[in-house]
Amino acid sequence: MKKILIIGGTQFVGRNLVEQLLAVEKYEITLFNRGKTNPDLFPEARRIIGDRYTEDLYKAAEQDWDCIIDISCYYPNTLEEFVPRLKGKVGRYIFVSTGSVYDLTTGNLDGFMTEDFPRYSSYTEADRIDDTAATYGKRKTACEDILLSQDWLDAIILRPALIVGHHDHTQRLYYWFHKVKTQDTFILPNDGKDLISYTDVLDFSKMMIQAIEIKNKYQVYNATSYAASLGDFVRLAAKHLNKDLKYINASPAFIEEHKIAIWTEFPLWVEGNFFTKDSSRLQKDFDFSFSTIEQTTERLMDYYANYVNWESPRQSKYGKMSMTPEREIDLMKLLTK
Repeated sequence: MKKILIIGGTQFVGRNLVEQLLAVEKYEITLFNRGKTNPDLFPEARRIIGDRYTEDLYKAAEQDWDCIIDISCYYPNTLEEFVPRLKGKVGRYIFVSTGSVYDLTTGNLDGFMTEDFPRYSSYTEADRIDDTAATYGKRKTACEDILLSQDWLDAIILRPALIVGHHDHTQRLYYWFHKVKTQDTFILPNDGKDLISYTDVLDFSKMMIQAIEIKNKYQVYNATSYAASLGDFVRLAAKHLNKDLKYINASPAFIEEHKIAIWTEFPLWVEGNFFTKDSSRLQKDFDFSFSTIEQTTERLMDYYANYVNWESPRQSKYGKMSMTPEREIDLMKLLTK
């Protein structure tokens, strides 16, 4: 059996991946993580307990692996020390990066970005260790550079877009579906027309599994399923619930005037088409049918009804990433004067 090490594996992306991988009998699965998030999941998988941001990670270099799938790397410094220790011990290294490595201050933002779109060209040591969202793309770029600089390493770098699906602890898309389910009307920014690229987590699991053994390949892939708007999602959710969709539009000018925090108070919203990515390279090399937005929505609506029970998004520890009901009521009064 091929030995697969997954760094992470019990929260969102990793949980979906392991659920699918365990059904493939030719793989022996080992998880490296702290054993703190959903520790009772996957008792049939082997475990290495440790914190990846300490020398604990070096335990993984004491064994040979056919493939390592690195889901949880957000800071480059420990990766820089870890990867050279793997020389002669790993067949392939699959790294989960992000579309946020693309530097939107450069290049032409019209259309869909390919893998050749400029990434961040520089980052400081302070950027490498900073823990804020502002440096996320630079930190991931530094991680990519470490892997790409190892000429001996068979690496595949996957750059997903906004990942959605079962077990999504951020509840960003759930925020909007919950509004369709529970409110007669709600605020939708800019008529919900701005596009973002999304990656269905089931598609992403298939990508990672195929990446274990794919032969003819590039080193880097945009790993996206489709581009869609919030309007697309809420219309499909309303259709699923057999409800008439009613919302109040908030223009970008209104949002700026009232200092509504984009992406947080309005989850998943940024003015204009944002991080729309071209995934034709991956669709050519990988062999499976990509999900449509309709399929993603249907799966999620059933999941939210049967497993989440439509609890308030504010009950999540990520609830701060959404507008409070009181603030929305006040804003709706202003919008309907």
